[in-house]
Amino acid sequence: MEQKEEILSGATELFMRYGIKTITMDEISRHLSISKKTIYQFYADKDELVMAVTQNELSKQKTHWNNLNIESKDVIEFFVRASECMKNDMKRINPTLLFDLKKYHPQAWASFQEHKKLHIVQHIKETLELGMNQGYFRQDLKVEILALMRMEQIFMVFNPDIFSMEQFDIRDTSEHLLEHFMYGVSTLKGHKRMDELKQITN
Repeated sequence: MEQKEEILSGATELFMRYGIKTITMDEISRHLSISKKTIYQFYADKDELVMAVTQNELSKQKTHWNNLNIESKDVIEFFVRASECMKNDMKRINPTLLFDLKKYHPQAWASFQEHKKLHIVQHIKETLELGMNQGYFRQDLKVEILALMRMEQIFMVFNPDIFSMEQFDIRDTSEHLLEHFMYGVSTLKGHKRMDELKQITN
């Protein structure tokens, strides 16, 4: 692994585990057993490093969801597998990460917001339309409205003002919201397919 990629990987690991605000460039250098001077050869400051981590994670996410689409037999299987992937991702993400990004790194936050609008919402819309074509989702869906709602649901679980970490488990909450959404948009055919896959995965 090249040194720049090693720094990116190490910083990502620390940010995901502890959040962004609490991690300093000194801690990243100690974690990687390299000097701060070496880090600054590749990244001018922490803000630039956070931007690089954000863009790299978003790029990997796009590739991952595209592959998941290809590998899934139908739209119901995609959502069920996506739920499992999100629960696994949440094991490694500190809930404060998005708050830190928004408050302390506005450029990286803007990049994240653009990704939500241009990629996540569009992907949900396309998936809903595919489900309608496959007969798993109702034909009367307002795709634009539901895509925006589902996108907000995905990130709502990280908002402590809505779901406090003391009261709610982030993975259980995420799974429950997705299941509620899925049964709401699905036809009877979709419900049967959901029940079938739940029996297999449980």
